[in-house]
Amino acid sequence: KLFLYFQQMGRCMYSNEPISIGELFTKAYDIDHIYPRSKTKDDSFDNLVLVKAKENREKTDIYPIEDTIRTRMKSHWELLKNHKLISQRKYDRLVRVDPLTADELSGFIARQLVETNQSVKATTSLLKRFYPDSEIVYTKAENVSHFRHDFDFVQVRSLSNHHHAQDAYLHIIVRHVYL
Repeated sequence: KLFLYFQQMGRCMYSNEPISIGELFTKAYDIDHIYPRSKTKDDSFDNLVLVKAKENREKTDIYPIEDTIRTRMKSHWELLKNHKLISQRKYDRLVRVDPLTADELSGFIARQLVETNQSVKATTSLLKRFYPDSEIVYTKAENVSHFRHDFDFVQVRSLSNHHHAQDAYLHIIVRHVYL
């Protein structure tokens, strides 16, 4: 939040109202995703803006940003871009008037799959290095889901703070027993 505060010259990116640095880490301000998280999991600074929480709630998952906000904010966004406080990419996302295309949306999914695959490879490499005598076993979440369904295992995350450990254990069970 502090980085975005200075990057935006202490202004809300949707209302242009000053942001109180003393209230920066309260519920008064949110970090919003320009491209909504429902469309892509892009958490880069090119996709993040600091806004008043009220403005973020009103915007919801709408993209492109509403005309009224773009009209009100375009000169401020240009100022930030011209002073190299925001990137051209971020500026383009802010001022864009066309909805995301089907190709762009499918591209987001493809990139997420590549990132996930790279994470799996990096994790595998570390596990092999630290546990050279262990066998690395791959499973698919889909198989665990089928296992839960077939054997009436309920997945209720709110009942347990250990649901990730339970999921990991089920992956072991599925690999060694079910398959």
